[in-house]
Amino acid sequence: MGGYDRLAVARIFFFPALGGLLFGYDIGATSYVLTQLQSAKFSGVSWYDLVARSSALQGLVTSGGVGGAFVGASVVFKVADDLGRRRELLLGAALYVLGAACEFLGGGVGPYESGAGDGLFLLVLGRFVYGVGCGFVMHGAPSYTVSYIAEMSPAAIRGTLVSLKEAAIVVGICLGYGLGFALRETPGGWRYTYAASIPLALLLYWGAFCLPPSARWLSLKGDAAGARASLTFVYPNDDALLEAAVAELDDGGGGGGGDDDARGEPRSLLDAKYRRALTAGLGVVLLQQLTGQPSVLYYASTIFDAAGIGTVATVFVGVFKLFATLFAVVTVDRRGRRELLFVGVGSMFVALAALALAFYDFDPSGGFSAQKGAIVGLIFVYIAGYQVGFGPIAWLLISEVFPLEVRGQAVALAVQANFASNMLVSFLFPVAQTGLKALLGSTWYLTVLFGIFAVLDLYALHFINRNVPETKGMTLEEIERFLAGSKPNSRGADLSSVESPLIN
Repeated sequence: MGGYDRLAVARIFFFPALGGLLFGYDIGATSYVLTQLQSAKFSGVSWYDLVARSSALQGLVTSGGVGGAFVGASVVFKVADDLGRRRELLLGAALYVLGAACEFLGGGVGPYESGAGDGLFLLVLGRFVYGVGCGFVMHGAPSYTVSYIAEMSPAAIRGTLVSLKEAAIVVGICLGYGLGFALRETPGGWRYTYAASIPLALLLYWGAFCLPPSARWLSLKGDAAGARASLTFVYPNDDALLEAAVAELDDGGGGGGGDDDARGEPRSLLDAKYRRALTAGLGVVLLQQLTGQPSVLYYASTIFDAAGIGTVATVFVGVFKLFATLFAVVTVDRRGRRELLFVGVGSMFVALAALALAFYDFDPSGGFSAQKGAIVGLIFVYIAGYQVGFGPIAWLLISEVFPLEVRGQAVALAVQANFASNMLVSFLFPVAQTGLKALLGSTWYLTVLFGIFAVLDLYALHFINRNVPETKGMTLEEIERFLAGSKPNSRGADLSSVESPLIN
């Protein structure tokens, strides 16, 4: 691991990861904000009853951020390669500040209370603007700078650093839960819960401003001198590794654009040579959502509330997710991406299949019971599997498999697909739940619903085995050359035996 500047690598990780932490913080904080906004005693506003009576307004508060993130990712899809990863982070940080300020002002300023019209408008606007910031930051680091961390990190520790993104998000969720819990009985406390993200967003802006641009992005733009200077930030005292890194960029041709790039022709994601990378990358981010993660957590909250431990259990789930994620972080560069995916997704399948049986004739009322206890235990098995597998590894893979010349667009497309599938599952789950209950009755509908998720999870295992390569220890250029080959990767080839000057 020697040769690179550890402080420089820490900065490359920390500041972009802060964007992921702020994304997670918003998720955790909003879970408490929505409850507080419906309280006559603790909302601190006169329009609390409008929120309490309207599921549409509640949906706007919760989904406004996701909708904004989808719009942000859509914008990035068009401008990513012109902006560069560092400027995406700067714009994302500025939008975080603006969005959080609007959310805070939605509750009024000092003695001036906001009315229903302007208060709700500012709150929803703030949710949307903050979400757009998430779309920018999650591209410059799919979840917190996947692109920048991946493109600037030494190959030997790239998996660890990019996987820590998920840990940063979960830390943010825990912080949001914690502050929301602490202010839950403070009148108007939801405003301060949202406003607490502003200092961290300002720190993100300052930190991103002090970082160099991505060396691989500079190489893509034809700035060889700038790319060398950027790599010097990582390898300031090791000329051999610096020259090897520069040679690796040169060998990749600034992203492997090939003849098309030389002729100046536009690069299209539909080109056949990108098909394998797109299949692997988009497949994992779609299956990450379609295997039921939002829906399983929904029932966890329902059961916790029925047992009267919902508030405390929510925080506990966040802490549990953090420890499960850290297990993936410390093992990903040793065990590899595919092994963690198989372990994680396999655990999810076992949990979903057992949940399908446990939910037979489920009654959410009546307090805690042995059936509910079994369901809670299986939900934690599912959460552990998700946080070991799909949670961190999906984002790691999309930072690795896309060729540099289309990485900006490809990662933006993957982020769009992730947010869109999240919204789709979140929207369709209650619809499917209602429809199946009317069709099958209360005895069978949850068994069938979670059985569907189990079948999707089984397909996910097949997809991983068929399409996802093992990329541990490889430089991005070596992964790109492998995936550009003509043979299908039916056995998920392990690339770690390919020689590279960047592997110590």
